[in-house]
Amino acid sequence: MMLKHSREPVDGQPIENTFLAVDEHTGSQLGACTVFCDENPALYPARPVQVRLQLEGNPLPDALLGAAVARGRELCNASGKFCRLYTRCDPDDTQTLDALAPMGFKDNDGLVQLELRLPLEYDYRLPAGCVVVKDDLSDPMEQKFFLERYNALYNTAHDFDWLHSYIDRDGFMRILTVSPTGMAGEILIWRESYAGVVGYIQTSKRWRRLGVGTCMLGLACEEFERARLFCAQANVRARIPHVLKMMEKMGFRQTRLLMRYPGVDINPAEEP
Repeated sequence: MMLKHSREPVDGQPIENTFLAVDEHTGSQLGACTVFCDENPALYPARPVQVRLQLEGNPLPDALLGAAVARGRELCNASGKFCRLYTRCDPDDTQTLDALAPMGFKDNDGLVQLELRLPLEYDYRLPAGCVVVKDDLSDPMEQKFFLERYNALYNTAHDFDWLHSYIDRDGFMRILTVSPTGMAGEILIWRESYAGVVGYIQTSKRWRRLGVGTCMLGLACEEFERARLFCAQANVRARIPHVLKMMEKMGFRQTRLLMRYPGVDINPAEEP
């Protein structure tokens, strides 16, 4: 087996962040890994640098994993900031978990599904000075502004087709909370079978911890109850604690693990 870099960038990542394991006798690919480095202090204030290993192949050669992890650590150390080095795997993928454990990876993060049995039993109120606007996000300019906000927050490049894949869902609605100085928060909801889905929720930084998020969730649950839905659901990453805590405070409970994000926290080196 031999290790090499890809000949061309992969998903926008430079070739030095790509690794291929190849059978030197047959030329067949045994596995691949691409290292993605993303800095996002808005979503992850405690660990603003998020370095993700995108793994392809199972089982993966140890040498491939070792090279990818070493590159990930190198990127973390070069940033000089608090980092999280992680990958994604299915909930039942114990093989990947076992392979990464000797390299310091811990199974302490993931994407979880939260569920709330309706009706909502939580008192909420609109913060003073704010008003609520509900729409279907059909206006092209509003779609443009939403994509700009979303892509800036998540460091993505989603387009109108991606947004329309959600707008076209059954019962789609956007709920905006607007203050005298601008938008305080917004939430996107729709329905899937018996459940109301909270697909996106975001509160402007200056309005956090002032009741905007709980108010929008409460209004969303009102819409679900009018539609006679059984429950409300949302998928949340455990490493975004302010969202997780807010929803659990309102009565949402974790019902299913959708994806594991095993990883290791890497701190900046201390000055000698």
